[in-house]
Amino acid sequence: MDFSIRAANVEDCKDIARMIMELAEYEKMADHVKVTQRDLEQDGFSKNPFFHGIIAEVPEQHKTKEGHTKIGYALYFYSYSSFKGRAIYMEDLYVMPEFRGTVYFLKRGNFVYVSVGAENPK
Repeated sequence: MDFSIRAANVEDCKDIARMIMELAEYEKMADHVKVTQRDLEQDGFSKNPFFHGIIAEVPEQHKTKEGHTKIGYALYFYSYSSFKGRAIYMEDLYVMPEFRGTVYFLKRGNFVYVSVGAENPK
């Protein structure tokens, strides 16, 4: 399946908020979600952003039955450890259920890999 991975932009915040809620509902924690689309816009795309994002997107011909083309996201931020120095912390990594097995983000150490395949890489 064709898909692309790109840096998130402010126009993606509506879909990121949607997928955050999907993840929270799956985890039975929807009542814990306090962040809004506006929070994401302000916190991720201001002069000094608190986080950065990555979006997985499919072409129109592969959109979901609800019409979504943005089908996955990862949120991360930079940190600094007094013992280890520079670090990147990944907060979320999500792919919509119907696209799992096709599009994978895979975090190993400080790196994020993207894989396409029928099985979940270990």
